[in-house]
Amino acid sequence: MGKVPHAMRAAARLPVALVPKSKPHAASSSAPPPAPPPARRPANTAKPHRKPHKGPKPPGSLAPADANDAAPAVQDERKPIRTPADLAAAIRATADNDIDAAVALALKAPPAVPLPTYSLALLLRRLAVHRSVAAARDLLNKLHPSPSPPDPSSSSTAPRGALLALADAVCHRGDPREISRLLPVLADHGVRADAHLYNALMKAHVAASDTAGLLAVLRRMKADGVEPDLVTYNTLVYGLARGGMVAKARTFLDTMAAQGHFPDVITYTSLMNGMCVKGDALGALKLLDEMEAKGCEPNERTYNTLLMGLCKNKKLDKAVEVYKSMVQAGMKMEAPAYATFVRVLCRSGSVADAYEVFDYAIETKSFTEVTAYTELENSLKWLRKMKS
Repeated sequence: MGKVPHAMRAAARLPVALVPKSKPHAASSSAPPPAPPPARRPANTAKPHRKPHKGPKPPGSLAPADANDAAPAVQDERKPIRTPADLAAAIRATADNDIDAAVALALKAPPAVPLPTYSLALLLRRLAVHRSVAAARDLLNKLHPSPSPPDPSSSSTAPRGALLALADAVCHRGDPREISRLLPVLADHGVRADAHLYNALMKAHVAASDTAGLLAVLRRMKADGVEPDLVTYNTLVYGLARGGMVAKARTFLDTMAAQGHFPDVITYTSLMNGMCVKGDALGALKLLDEMEAKGCEPNERTYNTLLMGLCKNKKLDKAVEVYKSMVQAGMKMEAPAYATFVRVLCRSGSVADAYEVFDYAIETKSFTEVTAYTELENSLKWLRKMKS
């Protein structure tokens, strides 16, 4: 039994003795030993002599693939910009991902390649949205240094189309501070702000519940010689009435009529909403009669505003009259007015009337059935809870 392990150990050492690891170049000797069986050949004997693979990119190999992948990018970067169309295409392709790189392309363009107006407009809009008016102004100063005093005929003045695109982007952003900073930029390049721009500035102050800023814009608008239009007055009436300055808002009804801008349904509805908020729902109802007497027809928003205002001011009998007028005219109900009306009806014990209002809302498809069911169910739950 002791001789068998000894024979096995001798057989195991045989390949190592034939191919010693300390002699990797033994193959160059004059009498090479016989090669070992392929299954026992050391795995690392061929690694020092392996050449880089030149075929398709093998998994895990990055160096050859990186060099090949980088070649097209280098060629794109070195593509010369010879025409305005080349410059416009490069800016358009870059602006979506990196506005700063797109601006750099515009600034580094050859002097012989003018920047197209629509490309400048694109850059100014993106800067206004993602940066600020100050960033857009900085680009304008580098490309078109503003003359002093402003001269629209000067060659350094920025194209009017690009400036108007900048104004549109800033107005849509709705920041009153940014819109205010835009006005001197337009003035520097000889572009006069119009009523549209001032109206946007007013709406921004209304959204911020800043009635003082709203009136300040009107004064600045008149000082700049820009005549208010119907949108201007409607914005004033809405913002002042919403801010609780109903009496001040009402004075503009005569002012706008004197200038040929007769109050429309938006004007009256805005004023009614402000009166209801202030607790004067009956005064808003009288304004409806005045509105109709002057030939201005109310719309669904007018009736929904009155319905909700009368309910909140606990004038249920008048609210029912307004609702009947809506039914007679076939007008749809708005979800807030419906919810308020159904809630008041249920709390007053008029459950049958609440179901009738529910049926009318479903019949006219005023909103989704889920909304109608939910509001009615919540009102009935409250009623049952109060009776229990």
